[in-house]
Amino acid sequence: MPENKMDWVKEHEAKKQEEQGKDYFNIIEGANKFVLLTHLPPLAQVFDPTTKKYRPAVEGDTNVSIKGVGWVLQDDVIKLAKLPYTVVKAIAALSEDPDWDFKFPFAHAITVNAKNAGSKEVEYTVQPSPKQTEISETILEELKKKPTPEEMIEKIKGKVSPQNETKTDYYPDIELNPEDIPFN
Repeated sequence: MPENKMDWVKEHEAKKQEEQGKDYFNIIEGANKFVLLTHLPPLAQVFDPTTKKYRPAVEGDTNVSIKGVGWVLQDDVIKLAKLPYTVVKAIAALSEDPDWDFKFPFAHAITVNAKNAGSKEVEYTVQPSPKQTEISETILEELKKKPTPEEMIEKIKGKVSPQNETKTDYYPDIELNPEDIPFN
C-alpha cells in the first residue's frame, strides 16, 4: 500500500485543535477537575446547525442554552470556561451552603463528572473537594490581568453577533455596505 502523503493535514489539524484548546476549559467524558477562580455570569447561546457551533442568542431565538462564563484553573493553567446551566446551578447551590466558605477564588477543587459528554443526553454531577487547594500568588497575579467574565461575554457577543457583522470596531454606530467600498 503506498504511503499517504496527506497525513500532515490530520496532524496539523490535531495540533491546531490542541493549541486552541489549551486556554479553554472543555468538559469531556468522565471526571473534569478544576478550581473556580471567578463568578459565572450568564451567556445565552443558540446552536447554529449550519456552522455546528453555538452563537450568542438574539431576541426571537428559540432553544436558547444558558452557560456560565468565568475563569477556572486546570493543571496550573487559567482557562476560560463556559459551563452548562446544570453545572452552574449545582455550584450556586454549593455557594449557598454555610458549610463551605464560598468566595472567589473558591479554594476547593470542583470535579464535574460527565456521562455521555458531547450529546444531548449528557448528565453532570458536581462534587467539591473537602480539601482546600492552594492558589499561588503567580496565578492570582495572572488572573488580575485577565478580562472580567462580563468583559469576556461582551467580547464573545461582539465577535460573532449578527448585529455587529456590518459595523466597524472604530465607529460602532456606522453600518457599512460592502458595495460602497471601492476596491482598486
